[in-house]
Amino acid sequence: MNSRKQQMKQYVDEMLVCHQPCVRHRRAYWNLIPEVRAKSEILSVGFDPAIRKPEHLRVYIRALSYIGKYRTKWIRQPESWRPEKFPAEPTSNRVALRSLMKHLFERYPVPDFLAYAWLRPHAKRWIHDLYVHMAAGFGVRQFRGKPGIALTPTAAKFFVKAPAHLAPVEAMRWAQIRGFGGGKPLANELVRNTLLKEPTRDERFWETVIRFLIREKPNYVPHASSLVDFVDQQKFQPAEKVWGRGGGPLPLQPEFSMKGRTLRSLQRHMSNWRKEMLLKRPSLAKRNYHWDAIEVQPMVHQDGDVKWLIFELLNDRALMLEGAAMDHCVAEYVDECAQRKSSIWSLRIHAKGCPKRMVTIEVDPERKVIVQANAKSNEDPSPAAKEILQRWAVREGLEYSLDE
Repeated sequence: MNSRKQQMKQYVDEMLVCHQPCVRHRRAYWNLIPEVRAKSEILSVGFDPAIRKPEHLRVYIRALSYIGKYRTKWIRQPESWRPEKFPAEPTSNRVALRSLMKHLFERYPVPDFLAYAWLRPHAKRWIHDLYVHMAAGFGVRQFRGKPGIALTPTAAKFFVKAPAHLAPVEAMRWAQIRGFGGGKPLANELVRNTLLKEPTRDERFWETVIRFLIREKPNYVPHASSLVDFVDQQKFQPAEKVWGRGGGPLPLQPEFSMKGRTLRSLQRHMSNWRKEMLLKRPSLAKRNYHWDAIEVQPMVHQDGDVKWLIFELLNDRALMLEGAAMDHCVAEYVDECAQRKSSIWSLRIHAKGCPKRMVTIEVDPERKVIVQANAKSNEDPSPAAKEILQRWAVREGLEYSLDE
């Protein structure tokens, strides 16, 4: 047992040497380490359930190295440190380090998330600078080195109340949303699940989006994330990525604005954007890719004055037009169709000379199975359309695996 403890201590000693700061900060660092070892379990394995192996101490050793680099900001010496206990948290290496930082740096209270950020891998220097800035009694709005997330005086008050698990940048966004009048559920959702957890390329625009969401109050908070993703795709992402092949490198709607929009109008636009974009930019439906037909035959069925047709869509333009007209995502199946992993068919009706799309059908070419058959907006096909589809499936030897 003693041999094992000696091995672990030797391993920790090697890590301490490996992570020691540059020469001008080493004296402070090596004066700090004996005090830490004598008065706490920060460098011990087994004290904290999360620290089961010596290598798990690496984040704490790295944090101690950073602390040594900020020797000139210490307001007290390690020799006078008496580890503080935090009743709200169980005893752990993390709690002990927090006590040490309060002793060395804090004339004024600093949010826990800002102190714990010193334990994050690859922590940016501005995070350490902001911590010592606030520890000296200055506000976050006076700090010039922070990311470009603007904080109002109200937001600055929320910043110091941000949840302890957030990274500093996330805390800034959380505080900004709260400062604008957003509730905790919305702030948590946007910080947890959207690109807004980081500074954006156009902060002024995203402020209008945040204010829009606060004003419109989506009934279901996760919908806010979907709205943010949609806006980002339309305004900032390459059309090739959003629309599909042939979209080009520029965004679909670079002039997209929240001005004059309501939640209902934006949701309607989310449902119909492909159809609306085709009306504005017909070139998006230009044929760029073509593939060969599978070994399944089309069908024409005459029923009095009514003609039913089922035929395969064999290029990306046909898929785009089908998706726009039927209000679903079949345009995204280009790659699967080009690789012949999927085959898309259109069921249409001609009555009194007027053609009408009724159902979009997906066939698995290898298994000869109809895996999807959807009417407009992914609704179920009508009974008449189902009957025609059943006739075609029987004739071509396709398994019709849909509920009827």
